[in-house]
Amino acid sequence: MKKHKILIIDDSLSICNTLKSLIESDIDINILIAKSLKESAQIILKEKGVFDVILADLGLPDAPNGEVIDFLSKFSIPIVVLTGTDNIDIENKFRNKNIVDYIIKDGISALNYATLIVKRIILNKDVKVLVVDDSKSFVQKSVDLLNRYKINALCAYDGEEALEVLKANKDIKIVLTDYLMPKLDGLELTKKIRRNYQKDELSIIVTSNDTSKRIPAKFLKYGANDFLYKGFSNEEFFARINSNIEIIELFDEIKNKANKDHLTGLYNRRYLFNIGNEIYTDCKTNNKVFAIAILDIDNFKRINDTYGHDIGDIALKEVAVILNKNISSNGLISRLGGEEFCICFYNRNEDEVKELLEYIRKDFEKNVIEIKDIQLKYTISIGCSFDFGINIDEMIKNADEYLYEAKKDGRNIIKTNESRFTQPYNTL
Repeated sequence: MKKHKILIIDDSLSICNTLKSLIESDIDINILIAKSLKESAQIILKEKGVFDVILADLGLPDAPNGEVIDFLSKFSIPIVVLTGTDNIDIENKFRNKNIVDYIIKDGISALNYATLIVKRIILNKDVKVLVVDDSKSFVQKSVDLLNRYKINALCAYDGEEALEVLKANKDIKIVLTDYLMPKLDGLELTKKIRRNYQKDELSIIVTSNDTSKRIPAKFLKYGANDFLYKGFSNEEFFARINSNIEIIELFDEIKNKANKDHLTGLYNRRYLFNIGNEIYTDCKTNNKVFAIAILDIDNFKRINDTYGHDIGDIALKEVAVILNKNISSNGLISRLGGEEFCICFYNRNEDEVKELLEYIRKDFEKNVIEIKDIQLKYTISIGCSFDFGINIDEMIKNADEYLYEAKKDGRNIIKTNESRFTQPYNTL
């Protein structure tokens, strides 16, 4: 079942098919099509008004003057207007209604842009924006606009309150802050935010009634990403918000590519040593339990030789699936390379770690991957170290030695500082 759903309302079959093709090539989505107001009403009622976004033409056979927008506005669904009319009076009339964007159908570029808007609205469900202003009316207006775009909007009425909201919501992507506020103004708020967040982690957009050209430069010097003079249009507001979200997402994508294994999606060796070292140091300094487990697929070469490297890749991906399923917190999972994986455990006691590792071992033991006419089964061996040693490198080396002993003693077992606690069981 597809996760997302949109409705295209247009009496042009070519427009509908082009949009459908463009959207489906980029997003896994269920697209419904209506060619009239009557059809759209039937579909919306049948689907109980559950749509991520609606693309609607202003001129329909049974609604030639944009009546469809009045009907759609009754539902809490983002609306993107599609029209062949570039009359400014008509555009202004409908821009004041509860719509996300107004697009003139003047070629394929317009339809490409509509596709981007659809994607943006769907992705916005995971985006948080904090609006900070001592004007309650401005906060309400901004929140209403953000909600129209399906962005999760939070609010604060001064800089100090904003810092508390940020502390409680570390996944906020944008702070939209006024310049002049009581207790802590926008400039001081910007300075304090930048002590904890880099520009590629959180974007700051400043708003102000002051038209002085010095103010934007001052804010940009101290870490703001963008500036908006109050009195902005809805279109400019959405454009600025979208641009800043996309920049943050681009940086996130770059970081993911740098820190994650392309095949399994797990963290890579580089990330393990960077972040793992931080966790190791914290645990050692504060006398917390820290463990390193090295996991290896038993007889992996045989899998590749028997079924081919494509099946071998599927086996590696399955490791990521099982590990992510069993380790949801207090564990850093990474792929070291080849068929070897590493788990850093923290804030868990030794018995808990051992119990979890045994559960994971059994999970692999009973797991069957069905690929066409192949039923692939394999086991894993694990070496685990609880001794801090000199550094994390030494812990990994020790865990790797325990893994080697597990392999030597029969595979499909776990060995730690306290020797083997799983009996050998050969399956291959």
